[in-house]
Amino acid sequence: MSLVRNPRFAAALGAGALATVAIALAPATASASPLDLAAPLLNSTCSFAQVDAALHDKAPALASLLDQNPTQKAELEAKFNQSPAQRQAEFDAYLRDNPDAAANAANDPRAGGIAATIQTVADTCHNY
Repeated sequence: MSLVRNPRFAAALGAGALATVAIALAPATASASPLDLAAPLLNSTCSFAQVDAALHDKAPALASLLDQNPTQKAELEAKFNQSPAQRQAEFDAYLRDNPDAAANAANDPRAGGIAATIQTVADTCHNY
């Protein structure tokens, strides 16, 4: 099943779990916590426009995936209209209510490379 059509995936994306999206694009190495993967962007003060521009520059494959899924992209944009504290609280609640989704993301062998990508986007988004 396509990750984009997977309801669990869409809910995670809607909950602000950009890292979950990016896991599909990450090279296989090690596992990481979904919270660790998402934290740099969950806590970012960048606008969605800044994050989107940074994604297009630093992670074009991920940007393309989001561009091809306007509903999920709009949900993600709505999350960036919330404060970092609101995004974090919603993501925490999602992980608490969906332990299988959290475990699946954490155990995905492709998760290892995504932390650096997410961190790079978070570190550079203020430049856009």
